[in-house]
Amino acid sequence: MEKKIRESQVVALWESTIRGGSLLTTVDARTVNVIYPGRSGGAPGADFQDAVIAIDGNVAKGSIEVHVHATDWRTHGHHRDAAYNGVVLHVVLEDDSRVPTALENGWNIPVVALGPVLPHVVAVADTDACVSPPCRTTPFDIGVNTFITALEQAGEKRFREKVTGFEKELETGSPAQVFYRGIMGALGYTRNTVPFQKLAQKLPLDALGEIARQKGEESGVVPHLEAILLGSAGFLPSQRQTGGNAGYLAPWVETLEDIWRSGGYVPVLSVRDWCLFRLRPANHPVRRVAGMARLLHRYRSVGLSESLLALVERAPPQKTTRFIEEGLMVDADGYWRDHFDFGRNGFSPHLIGEARAVEIALNVLLPLATALSQSAGNAEMAEKCQGLYSELPAGVENAIERHMRLQFGLKSGQVATACRRQGLLHLYKRYCTQGRCGECPVRKF
Repeated sequence: MEKKIRESQVVALWESTIRGGSLLTTVDARTVNVIYPGRSGGAPGADFQDAVIAIDGNVAKGSIEVHVHATDWRTHGHHRDAAYNGVVLHVVLEDDSRVPTALENGWNIPVVALGPVLPHVVAVADTDACVSPPCRTTPFDIGVNTFITALEQAGEKRFREKVTGFEKELETGSPAQVFYRGIMGALGYTRNTVPFQKLAQKLPLDALGEIARQKGEESGVVPHLEAILLGSAGFLPSQRQTGGNAGYLAPWVETLEDIWRSGGYVPVLSVRDWCLFRLRPANHPVRRVAGMARLLHRYRSVGLSESLLALVERAPPQKTTRFIEEGLMVDADGYWRDHFDFGRNGFSPHLIGEARAVEIALNVLLPLATALSQSAGNAEMAEKCQGLYSELPAGVENAIERHMRLQFGLKSGQVATACRRQGLLHLYKRYCTQGRCGECPVRKF
């Protein structure tokens, strides 16, 4: 009996083909050059994200989807799924389809069939190993210390780019609003950054501050902030098809619903605007919104921007990073101690935990504080911010950082600082995913 080929084996075959430098053509005889193969997926959508290819010399950037048969595209419903509209190449073992691979938006994409051009299909298909092709330059080529120096310089370049970006935002926005929008974006990770930023734009900090000032009793501020943030985001149970789960009838949930109804507020987003696919419960955006409500309450008396800048100014010479992290972390309380969404149980001690606090410090607090310090002519404060950035330890490794570390053949201990991790991200976003391998600063050493 013929052995059935699994999709994971075709993925391994595809990666082996790229490593081997095989000449590729589409089923309609166009030449394919894989400039950058992308990274394995995990989010909704294709198998490899952020790839760069050239079809007959025309460069295309996007995702690559792999199947055993070309007809699997339609069988899996990808032709009706907008999450696959970014696919630029369909890789199959067997082209058993007589119709083009069509996207949900109506575009057709090229197909590469591996079976006819690879004599070692059976041998490769017997393995499940899926290893990303290594970079053309590794630490072994130029020396580990030299490579790390290049990585740290890339991390510093990423920091300077963030400072410049915040300087531009400050031209039209107040420091408090820019801090608020930046933190909201950082709470969204990659998949929910855009909806968090939209929420911050359409529900600005001034509006939330006015709500807080109108509430005379201290106990009324947090539920009002939380109700308005969650309702504006489209997350309240009354705004979703929630069914009859008794968990929605908890007193805290009823309080939030009452505040939302009585205020006559209007949502600015709906639950459909958010990506809730394959999220860890602790990272659910509902919990992050609840955490933001408490962070705003914590710093409401002095002001968000003033409080965060003071956090950096007061950071002691030792244990600096822990001091900053604790100023950004928010413990779970009440209903959110054992819920990650309305009516959905799940324990987590923090609404904003240590790893997310580190990301906020890296991507918002320190570069924005640097921008504000430079604008005010406070060179000492700007220098302190950059020093803190260099000293921060690396947080939890994300998917892109791991992909890049493995691509370069690095060990975890060799990228143990946040600056080096940021260097990996800088190289990925500015060079790898842009097909600019020849310009990569690592190769210039």
